Amino acid sequence: MTTTSPPTQYTARWYNRAGIWIGIGINPASITLGGNLATKLETPALLWVVPIGAFCLWAICVAAGIIGRRRRTKFVEWSTNTFGIGAGAILINLSMALGMTGWAGFQMGLGGTSLANLFGINQASWIGVVGMGLLVLILGNLEVNKWNWFVWLTTLSSLAMALIAVIIALQLADTTRVAAPLTSTPQAIFSVITAVIAFASLFALRSTDFTWDLVSDRDVIIDATTFISVFLISVTIGVMLFRATGSPDLAVVLSGTPLALMGKAFLFVSLMSPALSTMVSGSLAWTGVIKNLSYLPATIMLVGVGTFLGLIRFDQSLILFLDWLAAIMPPAIAILLVSGLSERKFSTQVALTGWASGAAVAIVIKLSGGSFHLAAGAAVGLAVFLIGNRLFPAVSPSKNLEGQS
Repeated sequence: MTTTSPPTQYTARWYNRAGIWIGIGINPASITLGGNLATKLETPALLWVVPIGAFCLWAICVAAGIIGRRRRTKFVEWSTNTFGIGAGAILINLSMALGMTGWAGFQMGLGGTSLANLFGINQASWIGVVGMGLLVLILGNLEVNKWNWFVWLTTLSSLAMALIAVIIALQLADTTRVAAPLTSTPQAIFSVITAVIAFASLFALRSTDFTWDLVSDRDVIIDATTFISVFLISVTIGVMLFRATGSPDLAVVLSGTPLALMGKAFLFVSLMSPALSTMVSGSLAWTGVIKNLSYLPATIMLVGVGTFLGLIRFDQSLILFLDWLAAIMPPAIAILLVSGLSERKFSTQVALTGWASGAAVAIVIKLSGGSFHLAAGAAVGLAVFLIGNRLFPAVSPSKNLEGQS
C-alpha cells in the first residue's frame, strides 16, 4: 500500500511579513532619497512626480509578489528559470551583488558616521564606519538578521527617527528657507521617476522571497500597498528636511539639533537590519558569481568593500548610484514579469539576449545625456524577448500558475 504526502500548506498572512515591507519603506535610505530628489525638482512638482514613480514601483512589487506566491518560488529559482543556469545566472547574480554592495556602502557610510557622531568623535568618523562594518560582519554570521524581533526593533527605530526628522523640519521651517530649482524640466522629471523606481527595484524582485508562502494575492497587495504608503511618507519627510536645512545628509541634519542624541541613536539602529539583510543577500549573490567562493569569504569581501565605500561617503552619491542601477535593471525586470505571469515556456537564451540588448540601449542613451533610458531599455529588451521567442520558441511546456485566488 502506498501513501502520498499531504499537500504543503501555505499559511503566512500579510501581517507576518509587514515588518519587512514597512522597514524597507520608511528608513534612512528613503528619507535620504527624498532629500536628494528635492535638489532636482521644486516641491509642487515632486507632489505629483514622486507618486507616479511610486505607483510604478508598487505595480512591480505586486506583480513580482504574485508570481512568487502563485508559482511558490523564490527569486533565485525564478531568475534562473528565466535567464538560465550559465551566463544568465552569473549576470543576474552579478547585478544583485553589485546592487547590494552599493547599498552596503550607503548603509556603512550613513550608519557609521551616525555612530561616530553618537560618541562625539566627529573628526574621526572612519572609526564609526569601520566599527559598523565589523558589527555587521559579526552579527550577520551569527544569523541575527533572521530574528523577527530585530526586524521590528529597527523598523520602530526608523519610525522614531522619522518622527524626530519631522519635528526638526517643522522647527526650522519658519527660520530657514532653502531655494528650490525654478523650473521642472522633462529631464528632471524623468530623473526623479527613475530614481524612485530604481530605489527599490532590487527589493521588488526579491519580494518573491517574502511572498512565496502567502495565503492569497490579497496578502501580496496589502503588503505592497503598506510599503508604498510608508515610502511616500518617508520621501516627503526627506523633502521637508532638505527644504528646512539645505542638506540631504541625515547625519549632518541630526547633529545640529537638541534631539541630536536620540536621532543619531535611532538612525544607527534603523540601519542595522537593512545592513544585515544586504550582507546576506549580497554575499549569496557573490557566491553565484565567483566560482568556489564560499559564504564566509563572500561576507568578508562584501563588508570590506561596503566599508571602503562608507569611508568615502558613498551614501552622498545615492542618486547617481540609483541612476546607473536604473540603466541595467528595467529590461531584466520587464522580462522577468512577462515570463513569470505567462503560462508559456520561454527560451532562456532569448531572455538573456533581450536583457543585454535593452541594457545596452539604456546605457547608450544615458551616456548621450538622454533622460528616458529606463523606458527605452525596458521597451527594447521586452521587444527583443517577445520577437525572439516567436522566431525561436522553447519546446517544453511551462508549469502552470497555481494557487489562484
